[in-house]
Amino acid sequence: MFESVTRPLRWVLGATEHEVVQSVHEARDIEVKMLGAVHAIETATASIERHVEMIETLATSIDPLRGSVDRLAETLEQLVTLLAPLAAAEHDVERLRHLFGRRRHD
Repeated sequence: MFESVTRPLRWVLGATEHEVVQSVHEARDIEVKMLGAVHAIETATASIERHVEMIETLATSIDPLRGSVDRLAETLEQLVTLLAPLAAAEHDVERLRHLFGRRRHD
């Protein structure tokens, strides 16, 4: 007699328990995926921070580099100015050599 009353009640409780267990498993799966996503975001953030640090380092080195290039250009201009007369003299010597040089006759 009690079995006719308890059987449907057990069936409802069993089905409800199954749904609760399934919901808990789904919630755990979602939590695992969210933790994975959070970890990926943390890794990406750390990578971006390293890139920003490198870009800042490059940005601070531009002005000293520009100064070095300017000084190099000035030095090269001075060298060209100093060496121009020497190059002209060498050219004149070569012309004189050619003018007074011996010519071989075969």
